[in-house]
Amino acid sequence: MSEPSYDYDLVVIGSGPAGYRASIQSAKLGKSVAIVEKTLDRLGGAWIHTGTIPSKTIRESMDQIHAISFHAGSRWVERIIDDISTTKLMGRAHKVAQSEEQIFRKYLDRYKIETVFGRGSLDSPHAVRVVCADSTVKIISARNILVCTGSRPRRPEDIPFDGWRIVDCDEILKIEHVPKSMIIYGGGVVGCEYACIFSALGVDTTVIEGRDKIMQYIDQEVVEKLKASMEESGVKFLLGNKLKQIKTKGPSAVIELENGDKHEASILFFAAGRVPNTENLGLEKLGITKSERGYVEVNEHFQTAVPNVYSAGDCIGPPALAATSAVQGRYAAAHMFGKACKPFPKVFPVGVYTIPELSSVGSTEEELIAQNIEYVVGRAFYREVARGYIRGDEHGMLKLLVCKTTHKILGIHVVGHDACNLIHTGQAIMKMHGHAQDFVNMVYNYPTLSESYSIAAFNALNKIFTDGDILDPPKAVDDGETFT
Repeated sequence: MSEPSYDYDLVVIGSGPAGYRASIQSAKLGKSVAIVEKTLDRLGGAWIHTGTIPSKTIRESMDQIHAISFHAGSRWVERIIDDISTTKLMGRAHKVAQSEEQIFRKYLDRYKIETVFGRGSLDSPHAVRVVCADSTVKIISARNILVCTGSRPRRPEDIPFDGWRIVDCDEILKIEHVPKSMIIYGGGVVGCEYACIFSALGVDTTVIEGRDKIMQYIDQEVVEKLKASMEESGVKFLLGNKLKQIKTKGPSAVIELENGDKHEASILFFAAGRVPNTENLGLEKLGITKSERGYVEVNEHFQTAVPNVYSAGDCIGPPALAATSAVQGRYAAAHMFGKACKPFPKVFPVGVYTIPELSSVGSTEEELIAQNIEYVVGRAFYREVARGYIRGDEHGMLKLLVCKTTHKILGIHVVGHDACNLIHTGQAIMKMHGHAQDFVNMVYNYPTLSESYSIAAFNALNKIFTDGDILDPPKAVDDGETFT
């Protein structure tokens, strides 16, 4: 019996980082590929247009402006800020997003990947139904299908979002003026990133979080360093205050907390979570299961319950990062076409684009304590590193968590300038099963922030070798750790 004929070897629903990387990988393997995207004539999803690229562009602008204050004084910063409008900021963000989309399209053209604009859903295990903008319907057959429809801001029904007084993270970049005041409900990554941006713009900014901690899954010592820096820049925090209701009052928004306190601001930015875009995709019809929170359930190869239907990115749940989604897409494509690949990396960095940046890889100190793992901590403070002092970074710190027995690196946490770039040096050492001694024995350019690795490693190892004679790490110890 001859093999069935299909329109494409792969049809991807969604053009975010997972879909993009899967498409490129498949095309490199000589496969025919089509991407179905619901937003007419706009490719890249939230990654390019409403999330990662525009928000980080604005953040970079504000960080660069405020970086001169240590060298030229705050008055120069104030003059620049006074001359900035949201039109200028958003214009720059839009220009960068357009440039990124052009690069995206260039590679789709290079690899002859077709695009179909319309709302896609699963019609059968080997067919995607596309409802186009003019209501016409196309049925596209495929050997394999990848669902990577992303996520959207959580919008509780009892919150009266209106796009100008009460907004979500898709709407925050559409505001037409710099507000006098802003309340951000949600002390996670998104809330803290935008708090830094608007505080840098001179906005009276308050972060309200129902829990007692912000960014609770990140090492809390570096989070506290970040929080102190944010408070110094003017951000106020109200922690352990749960939401009761949000309403509008004239040109303002009012939030009432369970303890009875009320707070008013020009804009209330609701930044408490995201939900997957997994409704109306035909998943149930094919017997593809979802979690209680709506995430598509997949195995280690990103296969759903239907073997030729895969899923990746935000719609399958945490970590839901652009970086991890892209790699998931590539891994899924390799597997569906029979190419061997290693297990998905267990160790990957998390980048938080606040001012200053924060980045982590590996275990937190809280996790090591819970697991009863013996460790030592090595710290390097930016104020004691020449490049850090030159930059005027008072709160910067690089923290190493080192196994007391094997001397392997268990976790790295950085807060300060360029943290999201700096983390990759440590990540590489961890991936190669490295030890703290590897940092000690390296030669670094001077002056650089990378020297922090050597200083932190010395600080950790001096707690193990108290006589100052740092020996090589144990050679025959098998601690069961696997970093891929």
